[in-house]
Amino acid sequence: MVKKTANFLYQLFLLTAGSVLCAFAVRAFVMPHGFISRGLTGFALVICYLWPALPVGAVYFALNVPVFLLGGYFVGRRFVLYSLLGLAIYSLALAFIDVDVAIADPMLCAVIAGALSGVGAALLLRSYGSSGGSEIISVVLNKLFGITVGTGAMIVNALVLVLSAVLFPLEKVLYTLVFVFVSTQFVDKVFHGLARRRTALIMSERWQAVADALTRKHKFGVTLLSGQGGFEGTERKLIYSVVLRQEVSALKRAVNEIDENAFIAIMDADDVTGVEIGNQPHW
Repeated sequence: MVKKTANFLYQLFLLTAGSVLCAFAVRAFVMPHGFISRGLTGFALVICYLWPALPVGAVYFALNVPVFLLGGYFVGRRFVLYSLLGLAIYSLALAFIDVDVAIADPMLCAVIAGALSGVGAALLLRSYGSSGGSEIISVVLNKLFGITVGTGAMIVNALVLVLSAVLFPLEKVLYTLVFVFVSTQFVDKVFHGLARRRTALIMSERWQAVADALTRKHKFGVTLLSGQGGFEGTERKLIYSVVLRQEVSALKRAVNEIDENAFIAIMDADDVTGVEIGNQPHW
């Protein structure tokens, strides 16, 4: 029960922090300069720019109603429920955040907005849900047509940009491209940075003792591989393990305590997915 409560609070933190950061970027930097955002937020901004009396939070929420009705048939129940929570938080943040940031340079605003939005989106990606919008549309396209989630998001963003180019000055669209590019870069760096692992390849004469120590004492997952020396042709056992960056030192110490002559190769693993890692899609 305590573990479930702690996990829910952690998910709530990710959804709240991510949604508030994205909403702050839109309200403080995007809207004052007339930029367009990505996804359904972009469509909501287009509507609000054409009819300024409409509140952006309410418009965004309304656009998501048919999206959630459709998405309920294609995505998991947990993802939908957490996304409803994220949608509520994001819509309220769009409605109530009213900040006037005194930065006149539109390029600087586009970069700052992209950075904030990218960090916020990365936090949302780490949660069990989303803030609604293009994330759910992308998953539906994936389920129906086999289109990757990334490609689905690109399709939605392309539609927003084409519509913006037709309705608004080209200058605004170009600044929007800068915003989207910076946001995408930050999503990639922050999301994969949080999940980045190191792979360890260990060769030792005492491989069994090393493997036992890593799994039983230090709780590292290991896989035993069969190898052969290229020079002498000797059969060898190799130990393969994927660990967090901050766990590399502990792994090396554990191996050296048993075999000081062990060969250890540490390599970067830019993207690791799987149930045991906790980095798999949550939908």
